Parts: sequence; structure tokens; C-alpha cells
Amino acid sequence: MEQQGYGYVVASVGELGGTVPYTAYNAKKSYIEANPDVIEGYSRAIDKGLEYAHNHSNKDIAKKILDYFPDTSLSDLEKIVKRYQDNDSWYQTTYINEDDFNHIQTIMSSAGELDKKAPYDKLVDTTYMSK
Repeated sequence: MEQQGYGYVVASVGELGGTVPYTAYNAKKSYIEANPDVIEGYSRAIDKGLEYAHNHSNKDIAKKILDYFPDTSLSDLEKIVKRYQDNDSWYQTTYINEDDFNHIQTIMSSAGELDKKAPYDKLVDTTYMSK
């Protein structure tokens, strides 16, 4: 829309919404307990990706992920990644603290998408999260 002149970015939801752990990974407790090496390896891989995102240019990142966005040009992807960087949209770590967990639940409740909040200690397992 922006390229075609029909609109422009006024603000970033991520920038205005505060810290929101909107991306999470889940597995059954039985799977986690039976496969701690898989869970730990997956967590390390996510950490590596975050580290890469924080330590490389928007051009480097865009080139790495271009194949996953076949309908997007490299130039457009560079702009998109730059917006993420400028807005500090990527977490520094995989760790989700209780305040941020509660914040996303407040947003969901306000939107009418959550009728009952979940307890942090019952839903979030920080065992394999890096701080």
C-alpha cells in the first residue's frame, strides 16, 4: 500500500504497545520432560537468531530471509527489517518475564479475546529460556 501511494506508516504497534511477548513456542509437558535436549537445542537456535538480528545490518538480515518471502523484493524486505530494528521490535532473549506475560493478557482481555487470565507459573516454563 505504501509503495503504491495508498498509505503510509504512521506508527508501529510494537513501538506503542510496550514489551509484548507475542511470539511463544509450546509443547506438551510430557514432550518437554522426555526431550530436554530437543527443547534446549531449539531454545539455543532461537537465541542465535536473535543474536544475529541484533548484530547484523538490515541488508544482511534481508538477504538471509529473502527466500522465505518469495513475493517480496530485497529492497522492500530491507525496509521492513529496518523498521523492526528502529523500533527495537526483537527481544534480546527468549526469556518471558511475568510482567510482560501479564501485559499481553491485559491487551487480549481489552480486545475481548481472553475471558480469564492464565497463571504465569502454570503456563510459562523458564527452564530453557535465556535471560
